[in-house]
Amino acid sequence: SALAILIAHKHEPANDAALALALDCIVRNTRADYELLVDSTTPDCPYRVWNRLVRQTVAPYVLFTNSDVFLAPGWDVPMLESAQTDRIVSNVVVEPGAIGVNERNVHKNFGMTPESFDRTAFEAWVASSPDAIPGGEGWFMPSLHPRERFVALNGFDTSLGQFPDVPLDEDYWNRWKDEGGHV
Repeated sequence: SALAILIAHKHEPANDAALALALDCIVRNTRADYELLVDSTTPDCPYRVWNRLVRQTVAPYVLFTNSDVFLAPGWDVPMLESAQTDRIVSNVVVEPGAIGVNERNVHKNFGMTPESFDRTAFEAWVASSPDAIPGGEGWFMPSLHPRERFVALNGFDTSLGQFPDVPLDEDYWNRWKDEGGHV
């Protein structure tokens, strides 16, 4: 497989419903051959979980994602086309606004819960709205990483603290760029 999709999942009814939808989106909307690793030991720090999952795959590229992220049709094609051994490839996140929407993301409400998610409208919007995509580095999750370089940089530094108190993804991206990597 060219790709390993890694999900840190915390068992709760709403999270379990989101995971079911996320998995269906992965199965239906991913074109590349992939390996899927889901770890449900969370509430362990998700970054610790992702570090562990990276070491369980040999795929050259890994996608860090969450159980509440619903991937659009063909999401993997442009990411894998942009993949390089010195590049993190970020995705575009569409957020409903339940909490503040980061400037790197798109604010559009397709539902605030798995039960209210309007998948048809979301997928139609993605297919017809390429101009709505913000520029810049994009959001930290989901993002595609070259596995070997992630391991060489010792992954997410969980000695700095725990999610959500410490932005371990931002720390990793900064170390990545300090070592000459691109986003």
